Amino acid sequence: MKKDISIGKTLANSFQFLITNFDKRLKEGLPAVIFITIAFNILNYLISNEIATNFTILFFFVFTMIISSAIGVCVHEEILNKSKIVFLKEFLSPRSIKYFFNFLALTIIALSPLLIHFVLKNILTIKSEHASGLLILWIFTTILSLKLIFILPKLALGINFKYDFKELNSIGSKLFLLLTIVTIIFLVPSMIYLTLQLSFMTSYKDLYQIIKPLFDVGSFYISYLNYITIFAVISYAFKDYFSK
Repeated sequence: MKKDISIGKTLANSFQFLITNFDKRLKEGLPAVIFITIAFNILNYLISNEIATNFTILFFFVFTMIISSAIGVCVHEEILNKSKIVFLKEFLSPRSIKYFFNFLALTIIALSPLLIHFVLKNILTIKSEHASGLLILWIFTTILSLKLIFILPKLALGINFKYDFKELNSIGSKLFLLLTIVTIIFLVPSMIYLTLQLSFMTSYKDLYQIIKPLFDVGSFYISYLNYITIFAVISYAFKDYFSK
């Protein structure tokens, strides 16, 4: 096995995957975007009317991750198995739910310093100068999580795996760099779109309240394309890492 990846090649292949049949990708992503948009607007309504609780916000987070998991399975299948799966067919499937639980476990590993800080911040007095240490620890746990990330494509392909040292890859730092690059790239259109949205909201306040869900659709489409690219990075990195 190769046990390594090319950052440039992985990045190029991932964006090529996104761009290829771009109009079809937009069409295929509509159900996922609509689901998230509806859930987000319900959450926004509950928060605005002071009905939302921490459980409500947690439920939205979990629901979003379930949608992301179905997207991930579809991307892995298309890249690694050369098989096209419709999102609605994979959404809430047993494989997608299993993918979600493992995706959630890796996310918890990555965010563990922030979660511990959130739980203990009212108990312990954490000084601002310790923030840099928290950031370094978060980067470390994120890289650790990425060292286990190939569990996800294995799950999508039906390959057995265990949470042990044998599953740790040697390219966690490269994957962290790749996902950081992808996030920064998608941050640009997100900021441009947000600026446009805020400008429209200021100039046409009454009209904005009516068409806000349309703006939300556009915003979540950017997030959807981001998800596709991230899962494509994981897929191509997996393919390259285990190539002969």
